[in-house]
Amino acid sequence: MAGTRRAQTFAEVLRVLPTASSAGVYWRARAAMLPSIDDLDAFQAAFLEFFGAIDDADALRRLVRTVDAPPRPAPNAPKRETIPPPPSDRPAGPELADKAPILWIAASSQDRLSDKAFEDLDEAERAAMMRLIERVRTAAELRASRRRRADQHGDRFDFRRTLQSAARTAGELARRRTTRRRLRLRPVAFVLDVSGSMTPFARALVQYARVTAAARPAVSAFAFATRLTDLTPLLKRAGDDRLMSAIAQTVRDYGGGTRIGAALRTFNDRYAVRGAARGGTVVILSDGWEREDPALVGAEMARLRRLTRRIVWVNPHKRHAAYEPLARGMAAALPYLDAFLSGHNLRTLEAVADAIEGRLG
Repeated sequence: MAGTRRAQTFAEVLRVLPTASSAGVYWRARAAMLPSIDDLDAFQAAFLEFFGAIDDADALRRLVRTVDAPPRPAPNAPKRETIPPPPSDRPAGPELADKAPILWIAASSQDRLSDKAFEDLDEAERAAMMRLIERVRTAAELRASRRRRADQHGDRFDFRRTLQSAARTAGELARRRTTRRRLRLRPVAFVLDVSGSMTPFARALVQYARVTAAARPAVSAFAFATRLTDLTPLLKRAGDDRLMSAIAQTVRDYGGGTRIGAALRTFNDRYAVRGAARGGTVVILSDGWEREDPALVGAEMARLRRLTRRIVWVNPHKRHAAYEPLARGMAAALPYLDAFLSGHNLRTLEAVADAIEGRLG
């Protein structure tokens, strides 16, 4: 129920706040190791099995029935055992007492879900994860355009506009006009493998693509198994609850085999050269298993390398310490990558934003 990190936190709490009573140990363990309030019964059973009975059984039964308020100290307890009064006794107001346990539970759930792989989530956790992905930082990288605009503190003298301004003041050069190059967002394209084993991870990345598209322009998304399908119109048209069902209806080969080279060739021919990826970043999700000749993967990756500024490959198998990129498609693509990430959970998904902006390599 509690991982190594929470066990270390519990040990540190006992070191900083030592206690001689089993009730004190109970509340320190509950604060440090309880992942969620839903696991309270299992936690209490494990605590009693490991530490034995509490000193005051009647007091314990009263305490475990109270979820929102901590216990009151015993009359003969030393000062260091004093437990703060419930939030309702503080001058902050009753509304703070109502919100405190809810915020604590939400923070605990988010911490637990952040380290859980997308493929291990149940339906309730998947719905919560879709909401948490909306909080992931959206990546944006600017580039200087060839076009220029008027700027009072620009870096180039604008002779034509300066003369036009002088014509309004009887030829007096009253103001010097300058220009600066426009700043534009570099495009980002998500190319996602929706074959059988990649479906849970594609669901998370397409949600992140939708959030990114809502926050900034020049974002596109594509899905492939045996053929490439443009998902860009769905990013703004379908909401959270209908996005994956709309994708399943649009992608005819959803959950099928994998033809990475053919999908990349279609992407390069129809979309990349027309602006979807030129000078921008391409995020590819795939485990690298290629049904056909891997030489096509290498050729199309080399072509994509010349078109884009950055290529980020997300492979969930990379999370395993013993993983080696031995799949034929993965081995062919590896020399052309700027970043190689696992992206298997919420915490590693945050690294994708850093890779899009060039913070990782």
